[in-house]
Amino acid sequence: MVRSLPSSHPTPPWQRIDAKRIAGSSLAICVHVVVLGALMFPNTWSPPAKPPRTEAIPVRFDPLPPIEIPVTQPPPESQPIRDVRPSTPQPVLQPTQVPVFDEAPVFDQGQIEAPPVLGSASDVTAFDPGPPVVETLAYDLAPAPRYPRASLIAGHEGTVTLRVLVDESGQPQEAAIERSSGHRALDQAARTQVLQHWRFHPAQRQGRAVAAYALVPIEFSLP
Repeated sequence: MVRSLPSSHPTPPWQRIDAKRIAGSSLAICVHVVVLGALMFPNTWSPPAKPPRTEAIPVRFDPLPPIEIPVTQPPPESQPIRDVRPSTPQPVLQPTQVPVFDEAPVFDQGQIEAPPVLGSASDVTAFDPGPPVVETLAYDLAPAPRYPRASLIAGHEGTVTLRVLVDESGQPQEAAIERSSGHRALDQAARTQVLQHWRFHPAQRQGRAVAAYALVPIEFSLP
């Protein structure tokens, strides 16, 4: 039996390296590098933002009662000045009798048509309503005006007073700003609403409907 003697030359280093161990270590290093790179990558994804919810803001409208206007009595009419000087006596004339003749036509047959009877002057009374004056008028229809969107966002509030001309049927004909709310949009919204949608109980004078002015306050307030 022949035994091999140990060689006196040492084994080179590259022959003592285990290839499987090197491959496993390299694979483990690659996996760690990939995981570390994934962890270091910034997370830029974020859930989409929800659209803002638009909530309707309720607007409280409290119609104010009409402004009481004191009734002013018209000034008394001036009486003509009579002449109090003594007048000269006039001669008294004696009435003379004049024969009365019947001017009605005479017909052989039938009847004579009687002349129409004219009414007395007291039956016909003249009615002069005069110029419109400021009166306290009741509301027959008074829906609340819409709050202007720009004023709602800005939070504007105030009370506007309108001077409204109401005709004999209760229909508003004119509307002027008697006292502003301080915001033009609120004043215009109140004026448009009254002219287009409001109805009044017309003023009465001697039992008849007449045109008159009314002071209408409208308040804009946020809850």
